[in-house]
Amino acid sequence: MAVRVLNVAEKPSVAKSVAGILSRNRGMSTRNGRSRYNRVFEFEYEIGGQRCHMVVTSVTGHLMELDFDDRFRKWHSCDPADLYHAPVRKHVPQDKLDIQKTLEEEARRCQWLVLWLDCDREDAVDARQVN
Repeated sequence: MAVRVLNVAEKPSVAKSVAGILSRNRGMSTRNGRSRYNRVFEFEYEIGGQRCHMVVTSVTGHLMELDFDDRFRKWHSCDPADLYHAPVRKHVPQDKLDIQKTLEEEARRCQWLVLWLDCDREDAVDARQVN
């Protein structure tokens, strides 16, 4: 039985390139994700003798944002030193909810996850926070 592998790239052009290179453009199918900008590519592959069904998609930049609570968001709303202890809210912005839904739906059917990141410092932190 093939293992389903979800591959997530940082941008659509990288997802397309990764899928094309790994599949050698043979037997690859493509379909729309929930976001019209983030397509889903699928093909069969082998990793270390293990048959895999590869699913490749992307995000468009960072999926999540960090914000202070509303009471801390205006320039003169507090002493800047208070921001060191202010609560921070992590959320997916409205314009990226479709990408989040695609990832959730695809992840439910996959056993492995591969992240195709460009190795920026902030990406290393983001990758460690994946739960």
